[in-house]
Amino acid sequence: MINSDERVKKIIDWRESFVTLPDSHFFELIRMYLGEIHSPFNKQNLVQDLGAFLGREENKKTIIRLLSRHDLEVLTAVYLIPDATNEKLAAFFDGTLNFAALYERLLNLEERLLIYRHIPKNSVKTVISINPVLEDLLKPYLKVSNLLPPVELAHRLYNSSFSLSADVIAAFVNFINLNPGLCKSDYSIKKRDLEKLSDIFKTENVEFFNLLLKAFVNLSLVTDSPRGIQIDFPRLSAFASLDGRIQLAYLTLATHTRLSRSYLAKYAKLLLDALNSIKKEGFTKTAFLRNAFLISQKKDSPLQGAAVGGGGRFAAMLARARQEEQNADGADKEINAGDFSIVECVFDAACTFGLLGESGIGTEGEKLFAKGNALTLAEQLEKQSGQVQKAMSIDAGFNVLIFPGLKLNSLLELMDFVELKNFDTAASFELNKKAVMFAFDRGLSSGDIYSIIQKYSTYQIPENVKMSLDDWASSYMSAELFNGIVLCVDRSRAHLIQNNPTAKSHIWKTLAPGVFMLDTSDEAEAVQILKSAGIEYNSTVKTAPKKIEGSAFPTFVVPDCQGERTEAVEEAVQLSSDDERRTHFESMRERLAKLTVNPEQREGLLLRINRKIVLSQSQLNAESVKNETIEAGGMDYQGKIHVAESAIPLNMMLELEYDDKDSPSGKIVLVGTPLSIEKNPMDSVVHIVVEPEHVERTLSLGAASNVKRIRGGILR
Repeated sequence: MINSDERVKKIIDWRESFVTLPDSHFFELIRMYLGEIHSPFNKQNLVQDLGAFLGREENKKTIIRLLSRHDLEVLTAVYLIPDATNEKLAAFFDGTLNFAALYERLLNLEERLLIYRHIPKNSVKTVISINPVLEDLLKPYLKVSNLLPPVELAHRLYNSSFSLSADVIAAFVNFINLNPGLCKSDYSIKKRDLEKLSDIFKTENVEFFNLLLKAFVNLSLVTDSPRGIQIDFPRLSAFASLDGRIQLAYLTLATHTRLSRSYLAKYAKLLLDALNSIKKEGFTKTAFLRNAFLISQKKDSPLQGAAVGGGGRFAAMLARARQEEQNADGADKEINAGDFSIVECVFDAACTFGLLGESGIGTEGEKLFAKGNALTLAEQLEKQSGQVQKAMSIDAGFNVLIFPGLKLNSLLELMDFVELKNFDTAASFELNKKAVMFAFDRGLSSGDIYSIIQKYSTYQIPENVKMSLDDWASSYMSAELFNGIVLCVDRSRAHLIQNNPTAKSHIWKTLAPGVFMLDTSDEAEAVQILKSAGIEYNSTVKTAPKKIEGSAFPTFVVPDCQGERTEAVEEAVQLSSDDERRTHFESMRERLAKLTVNPEQREGLLLRINRKIVLSQSQLNAESVKNETIEAGGMDYQGKIHVAESAIPLNMMLELEYDDKDSPSGKIVLVGTPLSIEKNPMDSVVHIVVEPEHVERTLSLGAASNVKRIRGGILR
């Protein structure tokens, strides 16, 4: 039940909105329900009488009796989507309900007084809402299940396909490290390297690696180099420090496009919440996208609390979404209906990466999707304690096995000095000179490498490993090339640099006594560093690794999944059966048959019965039917022109239907507001603003198979 004060405010708003309807529409609706209007009349009184008519117990029962599943689908969307607009509703039903069918349903629900249009205060957008006079009556029927109907599982699938994980990401990084020329100029992986990856990872899904590299590029985890591409290690390190679930979400989103920091975090929250709200038995793709859309419409606020399957958490999110919050600080706006398409665009990538997995087949043959192995594994890793996991072994032949259980930031420590050979349950690598030289290039010493091996090794390290590392280091150090700014000072003055806090913080490497490699490549900055120590400077060629100031990637709190919980039990409300609705229609038609009316009046009243507008016998009033032509088709050329012309002064919309052999239905329907009509001997055309694109087009009236004037204008 809605709060009494809130209900009164809503009813006043409904009355005001109703009174401000165009006179033609206002009086037509009044005549439909209250019969012929006699002067003098007062609009406010008429609206109050209309509210009283809807409040009669018998009429309320009939309203509920006439509700169909299709009615409830649209009504529930209007109720659950905050500030529902025609754009939001069109986006929500995109792919399942075309625009022409949607506007027809909305128009019918408006005629039946179940919904109304209004412009909220401090807004310029027309919003569609449930009629507050009927909201308490309808609310028990407006359940999430109307939009996300439960599926019946016919055949369960156990998804064991190759999926993304910290181990896979690390191994892929290792492959890039040692194969920088793996991709073409468009960043697609060369055929030879795809074959290598397929062989190493034991998968034929080579598109997986192209998608992963594309994500790396869009997240700027790789950069171009003379040899091909190379990992941006400072940025990768920042990425690896994120929650593993955020890493997966960012990589999935980045397969589609580059996103700003704020939108990357926003969409990642949306994607993870949508994934965590999937019921155990799974969702269809349509249900998943609808679910994500509804979540996207909540007001901006940090996502907190535990994620549970389906009903309980989802209902809570929708409840929060209905609360009005003011965005006083001018933060990023909510994701709008137009932006939402990215979620659908990355659906396939989420399946490829294993964030989503096929869970089964429904009774109607539809595919069902559940949360995938990749996300489940990432959740398990995040629950581990902060202690170092011993998950590596190395033998005397320099064969290295890395077992699952390490987070990405730990795995990356090991990737600098090994070469990937085989990826299975335990990934197989080799410690060899080529890989170790790469580690030395990265600034690691043989002692650093040995310490990392000790840190993660499960067993004792063979003695020859340390000896080989020292030999390779000796070979590497026999000659070095540097590129960047090097500071050389007299040994007697070296302490001025080493003891000066400003200068000392910029020393990247001490090459020799009095010879320092600075961490900047900017000469002006180097001059200031030297001036701070009172020393003149010399510069040679040496470039130090760049540093990332601040956070390279946005992060946020990811709700922990607490396992499957018992979903909130929705109030059991039974819709009327088809037979009960049929009984009402037949009863009204029988009463109409007994009335003495002319053919036009009989046709008008019968149309109202069929559109579920007639709730009681009192509405079968022939005098309330206004004879007018609102539709023409076929060869009635003049009739089509008349219908179009009559819509312009009344500011009504038109529906134009054309034959189209390429369309599945054999026709195409366009809806819009006519602006003007041009007549010529050959044909007449109408200039019309077509919805939902809201673009002006010029359409032939003669070629239209049907032209219909739409009462009202709910979609404007």
